[in-house]
Amino acid sequence: MSPEIYAFCTICKQNVPLEVTKDDIEKAKTGLISVLSIHGDPQHAILVYLDKNLKARGIEYPSLLQVKESSDESDKAAIVDDGTHDLSSIISSFGEKQDQAINSFAHISAQLIAGNTLYLIHNNISIGKVVKDQLDALFTDHKVSLFVISYDDIDSVSGMRPSIFDLQYGSFVSEGMILDTEHFEQLIKDAIGSKNGFNVLKNDYRKLKYSYRRLWELLSAGARTYTRKKLAYLVSIDLSMIPLLLKMAENDGVDVASRVKLTKEEMKKKKKKKKKKKK
Repeated sequence: MSPEIYAFCTICKQNVPLEVTKDDIEKAKTGLISVLSIHGDPQHAILVYLDKNLKARGIEYPSLLQVKESSDESDKAAIVDDGTHDLSSIISSFGEKQDQAINSFAHISAQLIAGNTLYLIHNNISIGKVVKDQLDALFTDHKVSLFVISYDDIDSVSGMRPSIFDLQYGSFVSEGMILDTEHFEQLIKDAIGSKNGFNVLKNDYRKLKYSYRRLWELLSAGARTYTRKKLAYLVSIDLSMIPLLLKMAENDGVDVASRVKLTKEEMKKKKKKKKKKKK
């Protein structure tokens, strides 16, 4: 007897039963399996990815579904066009435990926004592409460098310090650049608690991109110098995010060292770090 498995559909706002066969259960022991559910009125579909514990690790909403229904008169076609993305499902792709998944997703978000290259590993490339498509939809306002590879392709990875995440084991092979991700974690947690988390987070990342453009304009024009606190005020962003934006500016060729002056407190911290290194 097949176990009762359900997945929440954000289109019809209800738990939908999934038909899982014994063969599906066997396949799940070695990787993710995909289960398609066509339901509702009008009919629409969700594509659910289950792990070895038959837990939903991701849900895709096919943008175009055609369902043929026969009648005495003629065949009818119902077309559903829906670009819905569920933030919780996206986050679950990066770990079974929510805290761990949020931490990994925050790090990945920071890497992509900073302009670093991200490689997602999965032996089933089609599953990896589902996650990639979800991230692409979230970062439509950013030019992200994102690729899906198999384990056999790891040796072909290029770049200075790429970030490499193993989707099957939910862990980093290489974390990439050292970045403070605490602010990203908070943004993600706040978005999860919102009614439309995906769009809330997408809008937060859009604001971040706008702040960076403003910061780049300030540092690229004239010879005026700024403190980090002043820059945070001028570009309307949390002070904790300024180091990330400055790193992005450096990657874009801005001479940050000559345009951003340290406060007395920051200079003291810098001197302490130098002393520790000498010891």
